[in-house]
Amino acid sequence: MNKTFLLEIVTPVRKVFSGQVNSLIAPGEDGYFGVLPRHAAMLSSLAIGHLKVETPQKTLHFAISGGFAEVLPGGMRILAETAEEASEIDMERAKQSHGRAETKLKQGHKDWDVERAQLALARATNRLKIAEVLAR
Repeated sequence: MNKTFLLEIVTPVRKVFSGQVNSLIAPGEDGYFGVLPRHAAMLSSLAIGHLKVETPQKTLHFAISGGFAEVLPGGMRILAETAEEASEIDMERAKQSHGRAETKLKQGHKDWDVERAQLALARATNRLKIAEVLAR
């Protein structure tokens, strides 16, 4: 019985990860879900959140910001708007993004698109949380 499956994480810019994994936990729009080898075929939209991937060698943590997950008999593909492995996150840049988004929200809708600022804040907060996972 197969103990791993092929996972590909792809963004519009690059292939972020491709390899055999034991399991993963992903942030679905309706809550987190897990995938193990021989999982039933499915398609799910993804939310901003923490993607935890267990490989035979180590655990990887990714900050993702939306997209889709597709599970097929041959493996799984995640098509994400953005995806960064925890070790690649620039903490200083994430803190600056977080600060800019908070400033825009405080100024209100007169000067900024509040919904865009809220999404930017959610993405920056997620990146900071994932980077902190690696620091522990």
